[in-house]
Amino acid sequence: IHFYLQPEILPELQDTLRRSITELGGEIDANVPDKGYVLADLHNPQSQQIFQLFTPQRWVVPLTFVEACKAAGAYIKPIFLEEGVPMPIHVHESIANLKFREALYEKILFCTGFPYATLDSARVIIADSKTSVFSALVKHYQLTPHKYIESLEWVDKCIERQEVSFTPHVFKNPGGRRAGEERTQFTEEDERKLCEWIAAKIPFKSTGGRTGNKLYQQLCEMQRNHPEYAWVTRHTWQSWRERYKKNAVRLDKIVDNIVSTTKPNQGEKWQYGYVRQDDDKPRKKRKLSSKHEEFVVGSSGAGKKPAHPGPTEQLSQAISANSPLGQLAGILRLAPPENGEDEWKIKIGNNLSPSWTKSKGSSEPEEDSDTKRAKSEYVSPYSSKFSSKLTIINHFSEPPAMTDDTLQLAIRAAVAGHVLDQNLSEIAQQSRFTVEEVREYYDKCGGDLERTGRRFHKMRAHLNALTDEE
Repeated sequence: IHFYLQPEILPELQDTLRRSITELGGEIDANVPDKGYVLADLHNPQSQQIFQLFTPQRWVVPLTFVEACKAAGAYIKPIFLEEGVPMPIHVHESIANLKFREALYEKILFCTGFPYATLDSARVIIADSKTSVFSALVKHYQLTPHKYIESLEWVDKCIERQEVSFTPHVFKNPGGRRAGEERTQFTEEDERKLCEWIAAKIPFKSTGGRTGNKLYQQLCEMQRNHPEYAWVTRHTWQSWRERYKKNAVRLDKIVDNIVSTTKPNQGEKWQYGYVRQDDDKPRKKRKLSSKHEEFVVGSSGAGKKPAHPGPTEQLSQAISANSPLGQLAGILRLAPPENGEDEWKIKIGNNLSPSWTKSKGSSEPEEDSDTKRAKSEYVSPYSSKFSSKLTIINHFSEPPAMTDDTLQLAIRAAVAGHVLDQNLSEIAQQSRFTVEEVREYYDKCGGDLERTGRRFHKMRAHLNALTDEE
């Protein structure tokens, strides 16, 4: 057997190869032989260009080929060949072990195969049969001619037998009709008529998918009153749908060709999803009641919500049992109707109803003129008076409408008071003092929450440091 050593091989490595080849009875040629082996470093991507020297009787192998024959005790034959050229083989990335991949590359190269082929150009794809990738590759390429998916053991089996054989594709009897499979085979005419129906109903796929049940149910209903749709009865609506789903890419092209001929406009009559636009209705002006509207906190409310909610409705919608303002349900609570009136009044906390909520003819004594004067008192949520209620007292001879500013003020005040209560409770719990003691000092120090926390933690630390004798 004649060998040729590439000039790029290191001199000391060339000397070792010459000795090994001579000892095994081989010959070394000064020029590329017409028949024999060319030794090269094929792990280097640049050196892979030497595969161009391949001929049916001249093969390119890696430098380790000689030592591999010596270790095997026999000449390794060139078996991974197709018409005299290396067989393109792809080692799939599902084989994650790098050392195993390198060993697989060398075995294929020793037998004159080409293991660096791409997934598409490969004749054989080697993958790990124990992974889901293997099954996916088999299913994807099972109908591709002259392409095989083989397991890790395939290379060793071929070398052992000294010939290449592929795992055949065996047809498995499905054992009857599968779910969704048509009872009657589809013809080209069936597909053409189906595509014409789809083109008429959904000419533009961008406006909606073509796999909905209704599209094919309507198709089958057409045969009842339209004799020209008698052909629909050849299959069930499920079968028409499955036919499209399994061949969507191919049938979409037929639909596009039909649409390009008929040239319909998007949204034309008879298309699927075509709806006549409603006539414009004159908008009714909302009649504002002279009396104030209902304000129910935490109630689901009967009747429809107004199209454009006012400040009162906005606050009621903003506060729900699941929102951070849910505590307002206990602060602003429902006041029942008085004297049989239809509307509802605002009642705040447990305070008495303001004077403007009293109906005419009420038996309650009339307040003095000083009380009737418009005045407003706002109690800071950081004050001790703001414990668990919202205290907003408004006295007006005529109640004002609830403005956006009032709404935001009520929300901010409720949130601030709720957060303050939580913070004071946390200080009391952590320092193991009562909430009343914490709140009393908080008011005394001018509402400094950080100072209050330091004070009680320091007091607790001092108490803990005291001995029993002290």
